[in-house]
Amino acid sequence: MEQEIESETQEFIEKTDLKELLSQYKDAIDKSTIVSMTNLHGKITYANDEFCRLSKYNRDELVGQPHNIVRHPDMPKEAFRNMWATIKAGRIWKGVVENRAKDGSKYIVNTTIIPIKNPDGTNKEYIGIRSDISELVFSQNKVRSLLEASSKFVPSQFLNELKSTDLTSIHPGEATNLKLTVLFADIRGFTSISEKFSSAEIFRNLNRYIAHMEPVVTKNSGFIDKFIGDGLMALFHNGEDAVRAGKEMLEELEQFNKEFTKEGNDKIRIGIGIHTGPVALGTVGTEARMNTTVIGDTVNVAARMEKLTKKAKVPLLFTEETFGELSSTFSAKKVGRSVLRGRINATTLYTLD
Repeated sequence: MEQEIESETQEFIEKTDLKELLSQYKDAIDKSTIVSMTNLHGKITYANDEFCRLSKYNRDELVGQPHNIVRHPDMPKEAFRNMWATIKAGRIWKGVVENRAKDGSKYIVNTTIIPIKNPDGTNKEYIGIRSDISELVFSQNKVRSLLEASSKFVPSQFLNELKSTDLTSIHPGEATNLKLTVLFADIRGFTSISEKFSSAEIFRNLNRYIAHMEPVVTKNSGFIDKFIGDGLMALFHNGEDAVRAGKEMLEELEQFNKEFTKEGNDKIRIGIGIHTGPVALGTVGTEARMNTTVIGDTVNVAARMEKLTKKAKVPLLFTEETFGELSSTFSAKKVGRSVLRGRINATTLYTLD
């Protein structure tokens, strides 16, 4: 008899210890995670304090309500269809869910939903265990936005040439040698044009002009390296792409001028100079402030070709090095020869026929 009493006592102690242990486990989970339980129809049967705190609903407002009371409208319905198909099949579902709190604010949770089963293997209810990752996601989105914004100042193509993934990995002095075609385009007589406008109008009209030119460069596999006052410098891997871009820029300028002259303004005219050759592409400055740039004789020649367009009385000039990269689809003609400043030998000048 004594043995039976001792055995029952020991069993009671063990059950009590187990109950206390389970209570501590539950308390630890409740304090560290967001927990809710629903019936098979998705109605909330339990919500812990963390769930209430984050959703800003009290427990009485949640229990008995469909769990989609906290669904955010930005969350695609397809995700929930997939979730229900998974848990109804008795499998665990994991995913990131955007929820909406009672006050309308958004919060984001990393979610695991586990089917709790009857002895016969059928689903009895569902338990959702979540962790709040709102700050992490918002921070990632902010970093992503900053990186996207940085591409407005440093072209992604420039980073690609330096074999860098983003600006955070760039340091002063990084450089590479390439063969590129450089295109310079500059508005003729911009100073006299700008005298007719206010400061705001100057920038507005300049940006209108650039909005016509930039897509042409991109369409022809180039990218604008920098804007220099009223001019721009674009880079291409292929001379033919650069010449085609120059031709289409002049055509696009005609469209721009149709709008511009309707407003009572004089036509804008531009000069385009193109040259193909070796360049050094890299970064200059310090860790506190730096710029990306392209330097070398090729850049200088392209700039001087642009200046010669006015003297040659043509809107576009390119060198023999660029001419050599053109296919038979282009009809070009010689304009003449010129000894460019800083060079000994004369450069042959071409334009489109």
